[in-house]
Amino acid sequence: MATRVFSDEELETLRSFPAIGKDELIRYFTLTPADEAFLRKFLRPQTVLGAGVQVRLCIG
Repeated sequence: MATRVFSDEELETLRSFPAIGKDELIRYFTLTPADEAFLRKFLRPQTVLGAGVQVRLCIG
């Protein structure tokens, strides 16, 4: 038996992403030189990606 975690309203909110333009994509998903310098401390590509996502989520 499946257990629901989200209500119908919450599911609708989660499924309806706003339209994002090119300018917004660049603004929110381009790392700054300071971000890149910080990420260079991580050696493996998998950790760089994870750390990069966290950096953008904190700044976003």
